[in-house]
Amino acid sequence: MSFGWMGIVLRVDLSSRKIVKEPLEKELQLKYCGGRGLNTKFLYDELKPGIDPLGPDNKIIFGTGPCCGTLVPSSQRFTVSTKSPITGFLADSNCGSSFGAKLKYAGYDMLIIQGKAERPVYLWIDDDKVELRDAEHLWGKTTYETKGALEVELGDPEISVLSIGPAGENLVKFACIIGDLGRAAGRTVGTVLGSKNVKAIAARGTKGVKVANPDLLLEAWQEMYAAWHDRPEDEAQFQAYVTMGQNGPMILYNESGFLPTKNYLQGTYEDIDLVTGERLAERYFYRPKACFSCPTACDHHFVVDKGPYAGTYGEGIELGQSEHFSSRLMINDLDSVPKMTALCDELGMDQMEMAHIIGFTMECFDKGILTKEDTDGLTVKWGDMAASLNLIQKTAYREGIGDVFAEGVERASKRIGRGAEDIVLDVKGITISTRDPRGSKAWALGYAVAARGADHCRSLVMCEFGPNSVQGFDPVRGEVLGVPGTSVDPLVEEGKAQIVKWYEDVRSFQNCMEMCIFSSHRYPREVGMAEMMAKFYGAVTGIVLSAEDVMHIGERMVNLDRAFNVREGLTRKDDSLPKRFLEEPMPDGPAKGQTVKLEPMLDEYYQLRGWERDTGFPTREKLEELGLKQVADELEGMGRCGS
Repeated sequence: MSFGWMGIVLRVDLSSRKIVKEPLEKELQLKYCGGRGLNTKFLYDELKPGIDPLGPDNKIIFGTGPCCGTLVPSSQRFTVSTKSPITGFLADSNCGSSFGAKLKYAGYDMLIIQGKAERPVYLWIDDDKVELRDAEHLWGKTTYETKGALEVELGDPEISVLSIGPAGENLVKFACIIGDLGRAAGRTVGTVLGSKNVKAIAARGTKGVKVANPDLLLEAWQEMYAAWHDRPEDEAQFQAYVTMGQNGPMILYNESGFLPTKNYLQGTYEDIDLVTGERLAERYFYRPKACFSCPTACDHHFVVDKGPYAGTYGEGIELGQSEHFSSRLMINDLDSVPKMTALCDELGMDQMEMAHIIGFTMECFDKGILTKEDTDGLTVKWGDMAASLNLIQKTAYREGIGDVFAEGVERASKRIGRGAEDIVLDVKGITISTRDPRGSKAWALGYAVAARGADHCRSLVMCEFGPNSVQGFDPVRGEVLGVPGTSVDPLVEEGKAQIVKWYEDVRSFQNCMEMCIFSSHRYPREVGMAEMMAKFYGAVTGIVLSAEDVMHIGERMVNLDRAFNVREGLTRKDDSLPKRFLEEPMPDGPAKGQTVKLEPMLDEYYQLRGWERDTGFPTREKLEELGLKQVADELEGMGRCGS
């Protein structure tokens, strides 16, 4: 074991039931850091192009980072990576349950699961003791039930449990893996675990993590914590996190004109006062919950204590759920947010994909594309919460029309036909997850180029809130653009490629270290974000990096993601947006009349990335500059390396 890393990869072959502990090469640690970076490196090296994502040849990798399990703010996170059964490209998900720290404390930087079990199993990791156990008695249980059952069976309420629900068992293409009571590794990764007959993974560890410079680490932690309290607006943001989690911006999104409303037919919601973060917190939140080593405590336990959904409980309501289970579906009953959140978590199903299916169905009904004859007698109108809950159940268990929707909304639309294809709002098969891109042009480009599909967290640009916004300090101002002010005009396409590239690179390094991208966007004004990342990394590992080194490693990871996808057939045409955002002007709000002029942004982005403009392929020059010569050789041999 060296500082930060445990030095061990745990590999489990389900087909042979063989469990092996392999050394993690030092060169790989230094070049790919950890978490997302090492995961993608192993997938790229070990998966043959064109394999079936739901076949035994696919692998699913759980990776921690060097900072995971240390004092670094919110560093318990881990990344789950595999080949996506929806997109056919790279799938990964960054998750915030305690599992990352527990896996690390058990002595492992990574867990690789391959092959397929003959019957349902779960994996039990208890320090050096690792074993596959029968899970027939768990099959069919919800994620909440599985967590409770394993805590009793293993005799420890402090273990960390990851599990799939009925959706993963039934190979719903957008099934999740759920940790704790609602911390999801989402979009598609749960389906792959289900295809391997793995119901759950439970972990307990006692070994701890060695850090190189504890004093420097404490100093860096104190600097970042102080940055949350430097100015009145910083303190206000901190208190909003503690009170409302990440639900505070609902009103701001509405005022900015990019709130998902009526399945993205609108950008503002006239009934916004009924579904604000303040109301959500007042009515349902009973205790804030901080992730491991996190100073912001933006998570919350929630309970519905009255009405038809009394007894509903869980954790992890964030802005995405608040938007998509209210304004997007035109549902004013605030109970919809905790109820649909908890139901999706219990069944183990991605909330964003499910919300899109419901919104898609509502719009299809509104336009006469679907009738109740198509949906087993179910009428799905705007604002209908009962019908929405019915669709969630049907989809998880593949009942009736739910069997169609379980394949993902893009495939469902092709089966339905009659113009339904034009209502699908996805990129590479993964649906748009938050802001309407017509009102936030950096997010538009970020959606289009994200490796795993329409993913806002790949870049998470923080500066697009309009010229009068004081929504926090943004590093792009000083580190990239060098312009004064607190925000960048969200309705302008020019210059956004530079912003998105910078953010993708720094977020990539954060994902490799497994630092939360939300809790770590405040830092001292005189210190850049990349410099702060380097300070944490150095304190933990003893390896000195500059801000430029951080960005270089982050850029390497973005290009390796791209190479994986290019090898699987990706081209420029896959970096696009739904027709709605490209051709249909926004009908209301501050972004009224706006569409997304994507192609010029793509041209600029590819140029900055060093990718071929016509194809989107990384060039040999860029790949070799980033230390990826073998990748360049392989892509060139396939005729898929840019020139």
